[in-house]
Amino acid sequence: MLPLRIVRKKLGELLIERKVITHEQLEIALEEQKKKGGYLSQHLIALGFATEYDIALCLSNQYNFAYLPLKNYVIPKEILELIPLKWIKIYTLLPVDKAGDVLSVVMADPLNEGVIQMLQQITNCYIQVFIGTYTEITEAINYYLGDKLKEMEEIHLDIKDLEKIKTINRFIQTHIYSGKERREYIRITKKLKISYYFHGKTFFAYVRDISYGGVAFVSEIFLPVDANLAIKIYLQDKIPLDAVINILRVGTLNEPELDPEMQKMYRYEVAGCFDFMAPDDKKQLVDFLKENIK
Repeated sequence: MLPLRIVRKKLGELLIERKVITHEQLEIALEEQKKKGGYLSQHLIALGFATEYDIALCLSNQYNFAYLPLKNYVIPKEILELIPLKWIKIYTLLPVDKAGDVLSVVMADPLNEGVIQMLQQITNCYIQVFIGTYTEITEAINYYLGDKLKEMEEIHLDIKDLEKIKTINRFIQTHIYSGKERREYIRITKKLKISYYFHGKTFFAYVRDISYGGVAFVSEIFLPVDANLAIKIYLQDKIPLDAVINILRVGTLNEPELDPEMQKMYRYEVAGCFDFMAPDDKKQLVDFLKENIK
């Protein structure tokens, strides 16, 4: 059973009615969205026209989700343990309370029904969704689970394994992007299936190359640079690898040798570095890379 959505008005209309933004500011943000993709809310916040709190209240009104300010809430330890830390981090959410078989969860993206279904399966509870801002939820995750996250993100791998997948003392700059995208790791060219959730929809794409540091893939939609994206990478017949990437560059795909139908569907090349990956997924990635390095 999924939470009830009642769509009343568009986000921009609600913000104008609340006198948070003007018609002119809405038009500017919509133009930015056309150019760069992403959510309207992202551009309103980036332009300084609205705050995360303004957006949370309007989404609450628009989709019938209650807003829960986490700073006014104390979450018991036993409640925090009901959802694996990996999913808390990847999808920016927190369990806050449980009554019978109903688990209350605060989410930054309450429209991600796939995640809600997953939570129902792993907790065996009906998920009561509340909305919170990314900043508030991230701060709460760090407050309650910061130490565990640090332990989780430590690399518990044999140094010889890591040395094998590194290109020691080499930094390769691409002609498209220069700056923090300096590639330290050997990249494996492998066509792997990838999926990601964006703007209320799940998209499938294909990996161009992958390394211990990040991944490049082709996408049918434009994805905003510097955004964090939760992805699944299907390493052949293995269980999908879950990770969060930070998108570093997006370019137009231009490869005449590709099948014309592929060219029509996949129009962009996206590259990003891994921002978060749980130890079991790190181990799976390293094993895959070791198997495929010539």
